[in-house]
Amino acid sequence: MRIAFFIDDYLPSVHGVTTSTLNCKQALESLGHEVFVVAPRCEGYDDHDDHVIRLPSAKAYVFDKREMAVIYPGLAKKLDKYKFDIVHSQMQLYMGVLAHSVARRQNIPHVTTVHTMYSELIDDYPFTVIAGLIAATVAFPVVLRTKPILPKASREQLRSMSKSTIRDVMSRQGWRLMAAFANKCDACISPSKHLERILIDEGGLTVPCYVFPNGIDIKRYKKASAADSPIEKCPGDKFIISVARLSPEKRQIALIEAMPHIRSKKVKLVLVGGGPYEKELRQRVEELDVSNRVIFAGMRSGDEVAAMLKQADVFSLASYHFDNQPMTFLEAAASGLPIVYCDERMTEALTERNAVLTGGIEGEDFAKVFNDLFAHPEKIEELSRGSLKVAKSLDSVAMAKKLEKLYQSLIETQRNLK
Repeated sequence: MRIAFFIDDYLPSVHGVTTSTLNCKQALESLGHEVFVVAPRCEGYDDHDDHVIRLPSAKAYVFDKREMAVIYPGLAKKLDKYKFDIVHSQMQLYMGVLAHSVARRQNIPHVTTVHTMYSELIDDYPFTVIAGLIAATVAFPVVLRTKPILPKASREQLRSMSKSTIRDVMSRQGWRLMAAFANKCDACISPSKHLERILIDEGGLTVPCYVFPNGIDIKRYKKASAADSPIEKCPGDKFIISVARLSPEKRQIALIEAMPHIRSKKVKLVLVGGGPYEKELRQRVEELDVSNRVIFAGMRSGDEVAAMLKQADVFSLASYHFDNQPMTFLEAAASGLPIVYCDERMTEALTERNAVLTGGIEGEDFAKVFNDLFAHPEKIEELSRGSLKVAKSLDSVAMAKKLEKLYQSLIETQRNLK
């Protein structure tokens, strides 16, 4: 098959959707398929891959300054020469719309994966998210050829449009827009069951939806060595590691605020990633006088992250009701790390065998779990073994085989219709 992934932000950016897309591309290629990635051009970056199709781009401020593809009339026609068998959009805006146009022009199936719960960003980025929702509300009926998708509000809500009411109305509108996009595709993929439920219950999704958790190249983390980590770990030190973009929705501040409540001074927090919230996080570290126990490791390559995970003792993520199925959970599991989290809605790669759900979402709630784990090394060892077992079921090739079957079924259906 000739498969095309459409994505708004690809390499050299390193984040969950990029990692998931790259893992899936490599796994499908290992099964003998030809996989293209259609993405915005990134100035100064060379792909070294003739199956990455870069489009003209311009700097745009969404959540940080990055390259966004310039979509213009006639662009879809230029992709006719590749003669794809199927297109798979990894996002529902910009490049998702282009994928929709390409599929319609070439009369081939279109699959979309909803990776991110965009509307949950409204508290942290109110202007950006609301502006984007308004733009999509205006544009989608035109480009998707659907009836107008207008926000729904009850009489009671209209009488008192408080900030919380506006947030609820716009959040629901975000889900309706995503579902409306997916309903114009041949299939929708959700990496988690809870996101599938939201798309159906809140958004009105009617197209067939498949829950396919993200996959991961387990071999990469199995081969990684702690000796290759770019940061030093002194004898007796214990590392809690968190790999995520430094931004409000990832809530690294809760992990920082846990540090004063952790009994052992040998326990250190390693924050891997960059982002717009770094200044505020560093300031909070200074206020709590824990600068000697918090390490800002910055942006790192995939191999460096794998080595740092091997070096760590526990993995933790403090995001709450935002993430869908974080790739970092898969990476932590493949590295044999116990996982500490606070979002009860997340289930993929998280079981009682390898993860601990905190009793709350604040720093002290995380500290209670960390204190218990470090006081009982045998628990860490048991959870570590559990993570390795969980990771086996999420190998990227196994996940790609499920995707392969779905593609073949959709292509066959389309041929019969022709």
